[in-house]
Amino acid sequence: MNQRRGRVATWFAVTLLVSSACTTTETGVRPRATDSGATTATTSGEPLDRQALLDHSREKYGSPGALAVVNDVDGQWFDASGEADLVGTEIGLTTRFRIGSITKPIVAALVLDAVADGDISLDDIVSDLVPGDLRADPPISVRMLLDHTSGVFDQLNEGSPADIERLPDPEMKTEARSLARQYADGEQVIAPDRLLVALAETHDRYFPPGSGYHYSNTNYQLAAMVLEAATGASLADLMRERIVQPLDLEHTTVTPPDTEPPGLRGYTPGRRDGMFNDITNDLIGFGNGGNGGVISTGEELLTIIRAIVSGRLVRPDLLTEMTTMTPESNSTYGLGLARYDLSCGTFFGHGGSVNGTVSLALADASTNRGAVIAFNLVSPTDPKLPALADDLLCG
Repeated sequence: MNQRRGRVATWFAVTLLVSSACTTTETGVRPRATDSGATTATTSGEPLDRQALLDHSREKYGSPGALAVVNDVDGQWFDASGEADLVGTEIGLTTRFRIGSITKPIVAALVLDAVADGDISLDDIVSDLVPGDLRADPPISVRMLLDHTSGVFDQLNEGSPADIERLPDPEMKTEARSLARQYADGEQVIAPDRLLVALAETHDRYFPPGSGYHYSNTNYQLAAMVLEAATGASLADLMRERIVQPLDLEHTTVTPPDTEPPGLRGYTPGRRDGMFNDITNDLIGFGNGGNGGVISTGEELLTIIRAIVSGRLVRPDLLTEMTTMTPESNSTYGLGLARYDLSCGTFFGHGGSVNGTVSLALADASTNRGAVIAFNLVSPTDPKLPALADDLLCG
């Protein structure tokens, strides 16, 4: 087992691994079951063998382990394939994993909850709510953060080492250099949200705000900052009060403040066949957690995504806003939710890829159906989780 750090010394220089904190690989696509490459265990008159599908997909992808939770009209199914880590730890119903960008619909739901309470409006200007962190001209609204039409640069996916030296604030530049040195020395550090935004602001906008679509993790750093400014509560406190407690969850938290490693370790391929890099607890890119800091179990994550999509956590008119896809995103991304057109219906959810774990959560607003899938490997190969979800839900 290769336990060395999976990145080069300067944290912001590695786009594949840090930036996978929250990529869009699994969002906004329109998969079909025939795209999965999996051997379907279903023929006319035969029962669906979900375990065989999960085993086949995990083995084909090369992940040490995988889990899946599926809810359909017949009830809930959970199973695991492989192991949670390289020493053979079993994957169970309460095994926690980093959900990555599936955090984004959770943050969006909390923003819409604050809208329902009158704390903020979707049309509020972000630079007015968090003054000094985002350039005021051209103005960006809260809505533009949630649907990725702000044009704000995606620091985690596309940043470079040179960005530190372009920081205009000398104190922030010193802070960034210090964090880079600590990280290079093997210390566990988390870059503050204001620093991640400042680094993004050393770049021009992708386009004038509201005129295009570009997925950006910085949008959700800012969304969590807006929430804290508007409500006076941290993302962790809001999530506990508005989601964890109402849904009676026991294993769902957010990094920060929770810096404990989850049970499902996350890996990237090593330089030699059969070797893996464990990057489970490489936390520097999480900021305030809004871009992808939530940790949960498959069962609890499915409970959350079903509660969001069904309207239990979001007022009906605001849920309509959330599930209205923007033309700029080719009508596959709304306010924190992506649309998945599976062979058995339309589902809403999000994908995540962070610290060696790739995952997907989706649910159907009009039925009891939904699924969560997670593999503990992030590699250049596409695991085709939406197509696997199609097989598991629609097979």
